Amino acid sequence: MAKRDYYEVLGIEKGADERSIKKAYRKLARKHHPDASDESPEVAEKKFKEISEAYEVLADSEKRSRYDQFGHDGVDFGGGGFSWDQFSHQGDISDLFGQLFGGRQGGGGGMGSIFSQLFGGGQSQPNNRGNDLRYDITLDLKEAFTGIEKEITIPREDSCKTCNGSGAAKGGTAKTCVTCAGQGIVRKVMQRGFMQTVSTDTCSDCRGTGNVIDKPCKDCKGSGIVSVDKKIKLKIPAGADDGYRLRMRGQGSAGPNNGPKGDLYIVVNVKRHDIFQRQDNEIILDLDISPSQAVLGDSIRVPTLAGNVKLSIPSGTQSGDVLRLKGKGMPDITRPSIKGSQHVRINIKVPKPNGKTRKLWEELKKLDSTKPSFLDRMRDTFG
Repeated sequence: MAKRDYYEVLGIEKGADERSIKKAYRKLARKHHPDASDESPEVAEKKFKEISEAYEVLADSEKRSRYDQFGHDGVDFGGGGFSWDQFSHQGDISDLFGQLFGGRQGGGGGMGSIFSQLFGGGQSQPNNRGNDLRYDITLDLKEAFTGIEKEITIPREDSCKTCNGSGAAKGGTAKTCVTCAGQGIVRKVMQRGFMQTVSTDTCSDCRGTGNVIDKPCKDCKGSGIVSVDKKIKLKIPAGADDGYRLRMRGQGSAGPNNGPKGDLYIVVNVKRHDIFQRQDNEIILDLDISPSQAVLGDSIRVPTLAGNVKLSIPSGTQSGDVLRLKGKGMPDITRPSIKGSQHVRINIKVPKPNGKTRKLWEELKKLDSTKPSFLDRMRDTFG
């Protein structure tokens, strides 16, 4: 099934700025997050992955540029399940054109091969950098408010300790692959009429390493890398919101032949709260008060993410009024000492009268129809 256009997925125009992209993602992520959506888990998960993938591309200027130019072929998100995905490694321009026009992986030449010749036939040595990894972590709003430090376990590829990443057992040696002459790639030349094309493929004999081991290590089977569960200390700063990404350099998978490790990308999702609503660094709380509190005013304690605080309700408060608690919102992720505000939206809750209170309400109704008004009388009575 063809992928949807990423701009369509987020519901934004192609020329949307970074702020619009982030705003659209936050709105959709909150709606379709599997922990908050009213949809079935399968449907919510599918939509959330589609939204996250679109955001990953459009929020990154380099990936967005490739996507705008080449579409989905310009960016390649590897599979890996809901929580884990490999981030794509784009090669040089010959690799990119090779993928787009069929000049790699047995494509047999064509436009990709022409570009390969123009730009030097690809890399002379295979790229042995390890894969980047992604880890999704879900926080509740209080954890996002305070920030967290925790230890996580990630599955990744590490250098084999038995052979120190060489792939050779004790007494074994690595010899230059005769098939590819140590290049790790093989070139195929094809003649089509007057045009000669060259395509490149990973050498199957050495698996792109350039060397063939006569006595492979029994633990890593000659690859030099093994699968492990790695414990990593993770710190998410206060103020993180949906879509916040943290890059941990060198915490991804190890590359073959003792190649450098890739990076680990932490992607934060924030669950919907029962009573608080978040809008960037602002917090909104809906609060019910009684008619007497609205008419006479009151001083009450209301919840915030930092604990209960005192709120003064002015006399004559109307339903729909919004009272502001400065500095009781979310911290700014770049400047934690600066916090947004909490906005308390008032709703006057009218109780159902019983036999006793009905008579009082009837008296108040009579007073309200006289002059001075009921409100003026109450103020005169209670100051």
